[in-house]
Amino acid sequence: MMIKIGDIAKATGYSVTTVSKAFNNYTDISEKARNTILAKADELGYIPNAQARGLVMKRSFTIGVMLDEILGLGLTHPFFAGVVQAFREVVEERGYSMILISNQIGNSLIGSYLDHCKQRNVDGVFILCTNTDDEGIQALIHSDIPTVLFDIPDGDTHSVISNHYEGALEAVNYLIDKGHRKIAHIYGNTLTFAGAERKRGYMDVLNQHHIKVLDEYLVCGGYFDFKYGKKAMVELLALETPPTAVFVSGDIMALGAIQACYERHIRVPEDLSIIGFDNVKLLDWITPALTTVAQDYKEIGKACCDILLKAISDKKLPPIQKIISTHMIKRNSCASIK
Repeated sequence: MMIKIGDIAKATGYSVTTVSKAFNNYTDISEKARNTILAKADELGYIPNAQARGLVMKRSFTIGVMLDEILGLGLTHPFFAGVVQAFREVVEERGYSMILISNQIGNSLIGSYLDHCKQRNVDGVFILCTNTDDEGIQALIHSDIPTVLFDIPDGDTHSVISNHYEGALEAVNYLIDKGHRKIAHIYGNTLTFAGAERKRGYMDVLNQHHIKVLDEYLVCGGYFDFKYGKKAMVELLALETPPTAVFVSGDIMALGAIQACYERHIRVPEDLSIIGFDNVKLLDWITPALTTVAQDYKEIGKACCDILLKAISDKKLPPIQKIISTHMIKRNSCASIK
């Protein structure tokens, strides 16, 4: 027997209109009502007619996700892969499908990002890990296609950002509380918002505690990858006065840094304390367990989806900027100065 909207309305006690609004992502119903309706629809095995819904709503019910594969900040990075996965799960719960848009398209014969999005008839685009100075990206952001940005603060556009600065403050203060004063920072490329904010937090904490910021203790780890994290740590370990602790601006870089220590018989945390940033799933498999600043990729993915769907439903929606908090996870890679 085919389940209809009326069956779901009867089973939940909501009107047919409210049930229809839940499926079509209207913003004038409560999250409680939406979740109740969607859960009951799933329980009853309701399958919406996407083609008919698209014709009525004049939408494709397709969302584009644009990310950077050239710099290694796309799906090959565990954190961003987690954000996209969380985003996809919410998108599909709301009756949409998702397609990936590579940043390599803009230089191909396919045409511009905007042309590609129009050809694919996407209702909106989630943009992350991209260079927003790119003219093609700017054209897309300022087009009539709704967009939401992650970790790209822009007061004129919907955006979600992690509180990297506060996370860095917490990490460096934690090391200071353990007695460390020779604290280095392997930072991510400061062309990225995350890299710049985490570095700013590191420097501000040292200044607040009247600890001199040494140029040799600041080493760039590139675009948050293993190889450059390892290379940066090799540079720090070669100093005449090496640090006793290192705040690393990303977990993947931190894994590279730990590898450099292991190869030089430097014990973590007995000889050197290390803190990362992100809390990627890979940390479950390493020893010592890495102390890190966690970003909530599930909350980030959900927030980006919620905002984008609101923008799709209301093209005149004023720009929304949401900040997602971070928190420290204390494990076994930091020790107190004896």
